[in-house]
This record gives sequence, C-alpha cells and structure tokens, in this order.
Amino acid sequence: MISNPFRCCGLVKHRNHGMFAISNTNFGQIVAGLGFKNYSQDKGSCCKDIAQTEGRQVEPWPKADSPPPAWRYECPKEPQPSNYDPYRIKVPDVVVPPLPVSNAKPMLECAKTKGPCSLKIVPDAPPCPPPPPRPFPWIYVWVVASFFTTMGVIYRIYIWKEEQDKLGENVPIWRPRRKIKRPYHDKDLPACVQYLIVGAGAAGWAAYRAIMEHDKTAKVFFITKEDVLPYRRPPMSKHMWWNPEPPDIKNLNYIEEGKRYTMYLSECHKFMDPIKFYRKKVGPALSIATGWCVLRVDASEHVVYIKTMCGEQPMYYERCLLAPGSKAKTLGIFKSAPKAVRDRVCTFRTIRDLEIAYRKVKDAKHVVILGGGCLGCELAWHLGRMNKDVERPDDQEATEFVHMFKDKGILSSILPEYLGEWAAEKIKSEGVTMMHSTQIYDAFETPDGRLELTLSNGTSLITDYVLVAIGAEPRVELAEPSFLEQDFINGGFKVNTELEARTHLYVAGDAASFYSKWKNTRLRLEHYTNAEEQGYVAGANMTGYWVPCNMEPHYWLQLGNAIEMEVVGEIGACMPTVGLFKQCNEDDTPAKKNEAEVGDGDRPCYKKSEEYQNRYKRGLIFYLRDETVVGFVFWNMPPIEDRKEVATELLRAKPTYKDINLLSELLGFPETQCVYLTEEELRDPGPCIKNWKVF
Repeated sequence: MISNPFRCCGLVKHRNHGMFAISNTNFGQIVAGLGFKNYSQDKGSCCKDIAQTEGRQVEPWPKADSPPPAWRYECPKEPQPSNYDPYRIKVPDVVVPPLPVSNAKPMLECAKTKGPCSLKIVPDAPPCPPPPPRPFPWIYVWVVASFFTTMGVIYRIYIWKEEQDKLGENVPIWRPRRKIKRPYHDKDLPACVQYLIVGAGAAGWAAYRAIMEHDKTAKVFFITKEDVLPYRRPPMSKHMWWNPEPPDIKNLNYIEEGKRYTMYLSECHKFMDPIKFYRKKVGPALSIATGWCVLRVDASEHVVYIKTMCGEQPMYYERCLLAPGSKAKTLGIFKSAPKAVRDRVCTFRTIRDLEIAYRKVKDAKHVVILGGGCLGCELAWHLGRMNKDVERPDDQEATEFVHMFKDKGILSSILPEYLGEWAAEKIKSEGVTMMHSTQIYDAFETPDGRLELTLSNGTSLITDYVLVAIGAEPRVELAEPSFLEQDFINGGFKVNTELEARTHLYVAGDAASFYSKWKNTRLRLEHYTNAEEQGYVAGANMTGYWVPCNMEPHYWLQLGNAIEMEVVGEIGACMPTVGLFKQCNEDDTPAKKNEAEVGDGDRPCYKKSEEYQNRYKRGLIFYLRDETVVGFVFWNMPPIEDRKEVATELLRAKPTYKDINLLSELLGFPETQCVYLTEEELRDPGPCIKNWKVF
C-alpha cells in the first residue's frame, strides 16, 4: 500500500503543510530512502504548474510617465464635472448621516444634582422691556446760558471800563522797558578776543569797519552798556519826533524827505552768538554783548574786567579800543530834587531817553527846552514843527513849547551875538516861545501835579515837562582804576597822535584828547563826524598801521530850509570874526518913519521885517587867532561834497586875515545865490501833448 501512489494529492499537499510539518532535512532523507516523491520539488503529473501570467496581460512596471498635455493659451470653456478628479482618485459619494442629539449637558446636570436624568423644559424667553425714555438735553441749555452769561459779563466790563476812562481813574501808566543783558549769563562771554571794542557808538562802529577793511579774517567783539545794537544818534533830535507812533526799539524807523530810514547801523542777524563766536577759530566774525559794563582795564596784562553779579570777570584781548562816549549834563537843582520833579525832567543822550521823552512830550500841554546849543536848537525847531506836520486827534490841543537859554541868541558859544539873535527868529517863526537871557534857579511840584520853575528874571513858569540839553561831558570812569592819564583841561583820556593810550590800547570818540602835531596842541572833539573819523584812524592802527590823527573839527546844524550851518576848524564866540554876507535885497531900503511913530516897539517890528530876515540869509564867517584864520562857518551856503577837505587844506596853509578875499573866492562865496530853485523847479517839464490820441 505504501508503494501505491496517493490518490488524493490535494489532501496530501494540505497535510504536507500541516500535520507532516517536520524538519525539511530529516523528512527529505526519509522520503528519499523510502522511495516516495517530494511534492515540493516535483509535483509530477498530479499537480500542474500554472504560470501566474497565464491568461493575463502583462504590463511593464513601473509605468512610464504619461506625456504632459499640450499647453493651451486659454482656459477651457466647457465646465468641469462635479466630481472631477485629476489624479484619478476614486472617492465614493458617501452621505454622512447627522449625528444624534447630544445628551452631554443633561447628563452633567444630572451628575451635579443627582436627580432624575430627564431633560427640563426650557421656558420661553420673557419679552424685551421697552427702552427707557431719552434724558432731557440739559447740556444745550447750559451751553446757551453760559454763552449769554459770558457775553453779559463782558458787556458789563466794557461799560465799566468806558465809565472809568471817562472819569480818568483807569488811565494806563507807561513804564520804561526793562534793561536786558545779552547774553544773560556771564559764563557765555568769550574768555579772550582778538579785537575788543568797548562802546558801540559812532567811533566804535567806524573802528569795526576799518578793521574789517584791513584785516579780512578779524574777529571783533563789542561790549556796550546800552541794551541795544549800534545806532546813529543824529536822528534822535530830528525826524524821530515826527513819527505818529512811539519809537519801536526793533526797527527805529523814521521818514526823511519821503524816504524811510533806520537808526540802526547794522542788522541783528550779522551779530553771532557769543558762544559760537568764541568757538569759531578763523574770522571774519562779529559779536556783541549788550547791557554789560566794563569796570577797569589792565593794559599791561591785556585784560578788561567786566561787572557781573558775583564781582568781576576777566576777558583777554589782543587789541582794545575804548570808545565810551560822553554823558549828558544836567543842573544841580534837578539832581537833588524830589522824585516827582525828576520824573518830569529828562536829559537827551541815549535811545532810552528818546523812548521816555517821546511819550511825555506827546501827552504834555506845555514843554520847556533848556539849552541854546546845537542839540537844544534842533529839539526846539523840530518840536515846534511837529505841531504843524504831525496829525493829532481833533480833541487834542497843540502843545506849547518854550525855548529857554541864558544868552541873547542861540549858539552863543559859536556864533556872534547878532547872528545868534537872527537865528533865534527862525525858531520863533515855528511857533516856539523864545526866552533869552533866562536861567532856572529852582523847581518844585505844584498841587495839581505839574512842575513850577523859578526863573532868574524874577518870574515863575508852570510846565509839564523839561528837556535838558545843556551839553555833555566825557565818560572817564575807567581812567582812575585803569591808571590811564586824564586831560584835566580839555577832558577825556590823554592819547598820542595815533590815538594810543597804552600798548595795543586805543581811545577814540568824545573821550579822546589827542595831540595834533599840525596845531601843536591837544584837541577833544564832541561831534558825530569827528567821532567817525577818529574811530576809522584807531581801527586802522589796531590792525598794524600807523596813521596820525590830524583832523579839524567838523560838524553841521540843519533846521530844514531855515538854517544850514557847516563848521570846519576851530571856532568860538570869544574869537575875532570877519563875516561876509550876501546882499539879497539891494534895491529894497527900509522906509523912513516919522519921529512921532518911532518908539519902543520899533525893534520887534524891525525883526519881523523882510529886510532883517534877508540880512544874514547867506554868508561866510572867518574865525581868527593872532591874525591867522583857524576856522570857517558856512552859513546857509549850498552843500558841496569836498568842502570839508578843501577847507582843511586851506587851514593847514595858515592864511591870515589879508587872504580873506582869496579864501572866499576859493570857497565859492561870490557864486553863492540868494535863492536856489528846487529839483522839481529845475526839471524841464517837456512839451505838453494835448491831443495824445493822434500819436
């Protein structure tokens, strides 16, 4: 039976894998020994090997990538299928049934309360309550009430102010502006400077221009006691009074001959900040410290000491110029008077004096100008003309001006007496009351707040304000602490011909008493043009030049078209004079009067006559010393540009009184006319075109 083949091959095959699962090695050996067939190796005819690929299509694997589709330049127009699957991923369309109602919340509530797990019936929400009514807009009522209340209060204040103004109880009181230092702190001042100028007047500014002309890289620093920038002083007594408004310290503008000018010599932006000035290594540079005072100068150490809140602060310099100028004189009775009197008296020297005097004079009804010099005459003439040229309110009366001087005529220290009396009539014609040969002995306040002056002629005068213009004296406060020499005859600091007081220390202007080698004497000049010329000489010498100062005194006085006086050389009323005047009315002779009509009133009438007004209309006056002509006064002669230079050269030739006729010809006196036409009259009007439409 064993040798017969198995009938059921499938069963054997199954058992071969199951119950006859013995080790392959042992089982093979046993089958080989018994002569049985190994179905794992040779199935024989019982089981047929069938290939796996039989009846099937064999495809290569992995498959090659299909070629990309052709690129189309436009999107397909046909719509895509709803279940478009570009990657051929078959997703069955399965509809997920809805989830059952969650029972989590009732179960949680049941777990908390440990009660029956049953859903509670949720009651319906209550209806919404009606909205509350809008509140009444009280804010608008409050705004309207506040507006009308405020307007009512403003109206009541306005009515009250008008009533107070009518009663005069609330008149605003003007007070002078505060003096402000710039820079404010003393630590901002530079420690050392190249060119230091003490004083910002005419001499100091002329010195600055000379320094910049000869040294292009100069660094100049100004120190001035006034709290303003450098300005010109002559307009203060002239056209500044004709401005309708008080002087504006920012501009200081005035109108002259229809053109606007300013008193400032330079604009503010040209001055550097002192700190930037000190840090700048190379010039040109310009800076200024206003409101600061110099106490003393150490010429040997080249140091000036500036007054500060804590004492003194030194400032080193390479070159220094002292140009302190001069201060106005006043009467001793005003110095010792009470404050109420001193408040109604003003000297006239600085811009602060102009700010104070302008408002006082405009508000006053009666003003006294004291002094018959150049400054007093300019103030009297321009103030008298102010009543005519300057508009004022209709309810304001014209101010009454009184010009008081101690001699018979004005300019008594310069002109002969007869010419001073003639010139006084020109000021009188402007509506100014002239009081000659009169002085003030005392002053006190009246019960109504005015000022009463006791005069030398035994009378008294009640006025509102007094302008004192009786001269000036040089500022020499620096001389004693600085050990500088003073000239006790002429006044001022003693300097040489080059205006040098010490090594690299110069003095110029009103405070300089310089030696003139042409005259072999010392001179001290107090006029604007001389201060400019001295400043220019000192500035040139500070840069290394050695220019001598051999100038002649020169100044002028101009009162509109009434008086035009120009002075060159030394003059004085005590000196012998020779006057040449034009005879402007040769044909007119004064009519003879009957002896019965001649009386005490003849002289005043004669002064008002035309013959007297034309007697000294134009002339040339020569001043002599020891028969030598030392000075000229050009009286109402037409201005010439180089007249000063020509007159200076003639004076250096030392002419005598015998050369007066020759001098008058050289100075153009014979060609002088009595009447000169204005530019508008000399201008040719041209032909008159009546029918201009033809052209």
